[in-house]
Amino acid sequence: MGKVMPEIKGQTLNSVTFIWMQGERDAKMQWGEVYEVSLKGLYDQLCKDLGRSDINFVIGRLSDFDLKNQRYPHWTMVRKIQVKLAESGPRFSWVNTDDLNDGVNRKGNKIQNDLHYSAEGYKTLGKRFAESALKLIKQNRKSR
Repeated sequence: MGKVMPEIKGQTLNSVTFIWMQGERDAKMQWGEVYEVSLKGLYDQLCKDLGRSDINFVIGRLSDFDLKNQRYPHWTMVRKIQVKLAESGPRFSWVNTDDLNDGVNRKGNKIQNDLHYSAEGYKTLGKRFAESALKLIKQNRKSR
């Protein structure tokens, strides 16, 4: 907020959309039980800090990297929580990342079902975030 507030001072924002891509560490550290409350708390704090109740929230769901929870014990738990929160209201949505972690990474190495995305996967992720954000802005424009 220390960077955001000076930038928006004196402006009237038509809309605010927060894009979230996180959860890997929570899954690895087995913090899944607190992930939902923490993520919702982050959203609520952002609304409070900006003095708005109309913030859109786009969540990038964790990929299919560890669906057996072998390396990151709470992987599927965090994924489910991300979808649950994203489907909890009209200002929330989620984007699928399951197909973004195969191919060639930014170092030129072939990857398959990697923790991180391919070089093209990151570009696709950005496009999906933008599409989802625009969809939320358009559909919620009427409800202001």
